[in-house]
Amino acid sequence: MSTITVRLNRDEEKIYKEYAKFKDIPLSTLMKEALREKIEDEIDLQSISEYEERLKNNEVVFYTLDEAEKILD
Repeated sequence: MSTITVRLNRDEEKIYKEYAKFKDIPLSTLMKEALREKIEDEIDLQSISEYEERLKNNEVVFYTLDEAEKILD
């Protein structure tokens, strides 16, 4: 396991520690979860952007439920 140092000013430290206490989780867990969520959000936004680009270029095909069932059978 590794250790990473994050420098916080007093206000940041107070806010983050109080929030971790409110959530009843260790501060390290709070920070790891926040970073993981940020990464997931970035991946989601990239996927949406790629989809919208494909949609704009008419590269997306929509199927009705009946059509999808026939394709999958």
